[in-house]
Amino acid sequence: MRRVFDALTRHASAHPDATAFRDDTGAVTWHDLSGRVAGLAQRLEAAPRTVAIAVPGGIDYVVADLALTLAGKRQVPLPFFFSPGQTDHILQECDAEAVITTDSDVFAGSPFQVISPQAAPAGPLPAYPGGAERVIYTSGSSGHPKGVIIGDRQLDASLAALSDVIGAGPRDRHLSVLPLPQLLEQICGIFLPILAGAECVMRFDATRALLGGPIEGLIRAMDQCQPTTSLLAPGLLGRWVAAIEHAGSSVPSSLRFVAVGGAASSPALVRAAEAAGIPVHEGYGLSECCSVVAMNRPGRNVPGTVGPVLACSDVQIVDGEITVAGPTVMEGYLGGAPAPTRWHTGDLGRIEDGRLVVEGRKDALLVTPAGRNISPEWIEARVNADPRVMSSALCLRDPDGVLVLIAVLAAPMSAQEIAARLRDLPGYARPEAVIFTDPSEPGLLFPAGTPDRRVAAAIVNGRAAEPLPNPLQTERLAS
Repeated sequence: MRRVFDALTRHASAHPDATAFRDDTGAVTWHDLSGRVAGLAQRLEAAPRTVAIAVPGGIDYVVADLALTLAGKRQVPLPFFFSPGQTDHILQECDAEAVITTDSDVFAGSPFQVISPQAAPAGPLPAYPGGAERVIYTSGSSGHPKGVIIGDRQLDASLAALSDVIGAGPRDRHLSVLPLPQLLEQICGIFLPILAGAECVMRFDATRALLGGPIEGLIRAMDQCQPTTSLLAPGLLGRWVAAIEHAGSSVPSSLRFVAVGGAASSPALVRAAEAAGIPVHEGYGLSECCSVVAMNRPGRNVPGTVGPVLACSDVQIVDGEITVAGPTVMEGYLGGAPAPTRWHTGDLGRIEDGRLVVEGRKDALLVTPAGRNISPEWIEARVNADPRVMSSALCLRDPDGVLVLIAVLAAPMSAQEIAARLRDLPGYARPEAVIFTDPSEPGLLFPAGTPDRRVAAAIVNGRAAEPLPNPLQTERLAS
């Protein structure tokens, strides 16, 4: 992280009046950002070791993150999309004694020291002493999220590798869409732009679109900001492609690199995005390995793969499972043992022509009554390729073992159209019924658009499903 603060100091000196970050309320120059970070870091010297960040996003979040890092603290971002119960669990588990927030009323009467991200600007940034940590809680709508400890070693290695892949420079403009409490957007929306001297624009309407809000929020942000880079989840990418195809919305000609990750993207969706003019590149990673393990490169994009492994990561396939070693592997889970040298991701995959192919979660594998193993992501990717489908989940219904698909729709779709998407699957893997729902289904989707399989299983076992026609039988009858 020392390189990040050195870069911020250089920009504040060489380009003091250039815009560093913009949000819905205004903008901050490199000079003013440096001063605000230095001022808040100075105030934080007397703060407790562990400080939570309860700021949804924007420039105030950027200042809080950088100031806590500069002060050598352990920061704990509180994702605004977590439930109150999950947030309470995080605050209790991490032993935070202070919280940075723009809404002090939320913590009125609490035992936490409340700190505003606003502070009088100080002089030049002091040298970064090192030793700061961040505890990233993995998202979820049920159960208790786990705290992943990330320090300088992980971030420095990841930033160096991703800088080479993306090749960002001072003429770039990044549109930040993913929530800043997520590690991936901290890396891509805060640290990489600072290293490159690039402007970052944060539009909350675009983030709302990611979380199920109107797609017009993303389209408007793209049109107004004219970014060169951005980072999207597959479900949001699919909705954008659908809007382009059906409503005639345009893609900014400024875009040169759009990363997509957080969930699997079907090759059909990637190709549809490319055809629409979106320079999309799928990647793969997880918080336990500092968010990015592999990424497709500009000019060398291969749909169906997540690209070559980053230079900082040593990936080996062990018994079909993706394992990662190297400096990006986390310190460990909060309250747990140190992470092993080689991290077993729980994801199934293979290396093909020097590129990583992800085949699904090991613990999501379905075993049918006939003893056939089915990776649900295999079937879900076929359905998710249709831009009307935001996400899907394949489950086995109890007690009959029937395969039932949940389809989360952004636009109307029939059972016949779902069946047509699955027509070339072998019979043992083809679902027999479908349940249609929408993005407002409580607890079903994580922010990245992936399904919570425990919630999906409860829906399948508690709700009536619509039979899916067998397209092959239908074709035979028609002939």
